[in-house]
Amino acid sequence: MDTLPVNPQRQHDPSGAPRVQMLQAMVPVAVNLISSQLEAFASRLTQALFKVADQNVRPDEATSSFQTYQLLKRNHSSFYRLAASHLNSALSKEIGVMNTRKRLGEQGNLQDMSLVPFEEMENKILTSNLCKSLELNNADQLVGLNIRIGHVLRRTPIAVSQNPFRPEIFVHAVLDAWQEFDSNSKDSLPLILRLLQPEIFLQLNPVYQGLNDAFVERGIVVDIEGAKRQTKKRMVFTRREDLEASDPYLEHKLRNIFSDQNARKENASLPGFSGAESWGGSGDGMETITVDRQFFDYLTSIQRNAGTPDGVASGMHLREISRHRQSELTHIDQNTIELLARIFDYVFNDPHIPAEIKNLIGQLQIPTLKVALMDKDFFFRDSHPARVLIDTLAKSSVLLGNDASAEDPLYQMIEGVVERVQQEFDLQIDLFSDVVADLENFLREEEKQATTAISEPVQEALKQEKMRLAREFAENDVAIRVETGEVAGFLEEFLRTQWIRILTIAHNVKEEKPNALENALKTMDDLIWSLKPKNSAEERKELVSKLPAMLTLLNAWLNAIKWDEPERVIFFSKLAERHAAIARAPLELSPRRQLEIAVNIAQRASEKRLNRQAQDHVPKESDEWETMVDALESGVWVDFTNQADVTTRYRLAWISPKRTRYIFSSRQGHDSFSVSADELTEKFRCGEAVKVAAHSVVDRALVEALRDPPL
Repeated sequence: MDTLPVNPQRQHDPSGAPRVQMLQAMVPVAVNLISSQLEAFASRLTQALFKVADQNVRPDEATSSFQTYQLLKRNHSSFYRLAASHLNSALSKEIGVMNTRKRLGEQGNLQDMSLVPFEEMENKILTSNLCKSLELNNADQLVGLNIRIGHVLRRTPIAVSQNPFRPEIFVHAVLDAWQEFDSNSKDSLPLILRLLQPEIFLQLNPVYQGLNDAFVERGIVVDIEGAKRQTKKRMVFTRREDLEASDPYLEHKLRNIFSDQNARKENASLPGFSGAESWGGSGDGMETITVDRQFFDYLTSIQRNAGTPDGVASGMHLREISRHRQSELTHIDQNTIELLARIFDYVFNDPHIPAEIKNLIGQLQIPTLKVALMDKDFFFRDSHPARVLIDTLAKSSVLLGNDASAEDPLYQMIEGVVERVQQEFDLQIDLFSDVVADLENFLREEEKQATTAISEPVQEALKQEKMRLAREFAENDVAIRVETGEVAGFLEEFLRTQWIRILTIAHNVKEEKPNALENALKTMDDLIWSLKPKNSAEERKELVSKLPAMLTLLNAWLNAIKWDEPERVIFFSKLAERHAAIARAPLELSPRRQLEIAVNIAQRASEKRLNRQAQDHVPKESDEWETMVDALESGVWVDFTNQADVTTRYRLAWISPKRTRYIFSSRQGHDSFSVSADELTEKFRCGEAVKVAAHSVVDRALVEALRDPPL
């Protein structure tokens, strides 16, 4: 049989080496930042050793501590060199294993500690505690670093345990350096471990900050806050490593489809799959495989002739090829075709993908089959270029909605991408990466234009959010004064209805006019003071002298908000009566009367505080719709249905900084509208808004394709 040798290891990810090289370039950055700290670190450790030696009441421990102190003090430069060397080696080693699919290091924590000597167990516990403390102290910087490294590797944000610069690496490098530095380290290591608290150990925050800055300088700029929220709220698995987490048997099934060990038995419950013959190697790496040259030529001839018959949008086309050429295909080839057919079945049944785009995606069945035959990593790796293309096309189709038109520039772009793959693809998987890059550049440019188109609505929404926050500040200013119990009832109503409006304006303009807020607050405090009982002639005299200016300011503020209702006349009438009553009151209140007033004030204050606490602590039932709105990210698509039962698809184009306003628009930025978080939540709750699923369609299809069918 004429065969075509293919080595998927060299072809499936041509950009992998540069990405790892970027991580390798970070090693000297980290080592240099650590090296600049080694002297200060050794000094802190030396002082801690001396303190233990000086204060320890046990002679043997004091002697041991002093000897260790002397050793480090006299040979600190040797320790510097060893620490830097061990750190450089450890980081380089970690970078070298970044591309492996599974990390075995985490299994070390599961070992049985019952047979470990107490001293060794204590050392492990102290080391683990130090690592955890350092992770907590540097959590924000570590999260940012995880996201950027994941971006470099074209993965979702990696876990701390996968970060080659995690605190554990620095801790073990220092400990390894110490054991080489001190020939008697068996005795001194427990002492060092007990002293290595985060405040004494290397300060990792500036190291992580420097690494993050270095990534940014190299063009790795990502939305850190958005990525954090996306990771936190993510409801589906989209990484190959997560395949096992969603169903531990799925990857096992996938590997059995392409292996010869117990294949017939494992696949007996999967209709459509044949018993498999061996392919590739063991473990994660795939050895060179061969495919039938004649069969490849046959597929290429179909590919050049538009790939699928007109109107065929299902995996049946692939199954027909399998049946037609069954005698030429190995069991592995047949299983590959069946699995791929199932994936395309799922794509074609996705209700969110317009029929026109399904027809275009259908034309990629043959090129994708050729890729899958020569590179089984297509099924295992979500960043495989051919897999990314199908996902990108599916996500792009969401932008078109159900009214996809051949005149739409995006439709024409998708059509051009499909045509290029049909006409040009043979063995160079790089082509898929090229067309994905072209499509993504087109989408970015379109999004950039849409962002410009909504600039005015964004400014208006920012004003609305600013005013809302100002209102909250104003309400709090009034509440803390009312809670004292010293505010008369009619004045409390005035403050809550009218003066809040004034304070809202003052808070809103405080950056431009800070004196306005100060003036409004002082006028409110003077008004409250003017209605408090006056127990002496001096206080009454002060009231009489302040009233004219206070009333003038009060009227000026009320004129600013144009409060001209009859209630204003009634309010000033009550105010004048209260002021007159205070002025006519006996010069000296009796102790009994003063006590009654104080008790009444305390009672009112207590009631006000209890009422507010009760309101603040009213249990709020969790609402899935509020959670979903809080998890929304810019760029998601939502179908809105109006009262006429007409559904229109809009993109979430912008979210205000405090997430109180959301702006939606069409793909080009037209027909934009703004809604509050509460309004949007209610639309989702009553079904007037429905989020369009846009996560990896191939991931979902693969999971579905590998599940056991009902018996």
